[in-house]
Amino acid sequence: MYHSDMKTNGKTIGRTSECDLVLDHHSVSRVHASIEVSEEGYLEVQDMHSSNGTFLHRNGRWIQARKVILGTQDRIRFGEEEVDLDRLVELFGDRQRVRLREGFSARGKPLVFDEHLNDLPKPRVVLENPRRNPVTGDIEENR
Repeated sequence: MYHSDMKTNGKTIGRTSECDLVLDHHSVSRVHASIEVSEEGYLEVQDMHSSNGTFLHRNGRWIQARKVILGTQDRIRFGEEEVDLDRLVELFGDRQRVRLREGFSARGKPLVFDEHLNDLPKPRVVLENPRRNPVTGDIEENR
């Protein structure tokens, strides 16, 4: 594995052939990001200090994210290379149940929760330097 903090169920995304998901694009770092299944069964992507960043499209805009749990309405980009969420889920095959959180509202809170998941922690987006947008009220990366 490329990162000492990565759990055993983690996968890597990057340009090198040793990654679990190889993205052949000049904006993708050799080892760009890691992806794992959280304890709750959700996909969690973490940027591995890549040169060109990992970006999440949520609430109608792209934001740079260091670590994020993906939802069904999200889009994700590694550098300039956008990857379909189904492709990320497929990395874990049939041996592990993987879920995406249901859609997100304009304030970044889930719109729909599965009934049997009420006791689980709510999804989180971890940004390195977040701020509240004074116009929309959305939480976003402060650049």
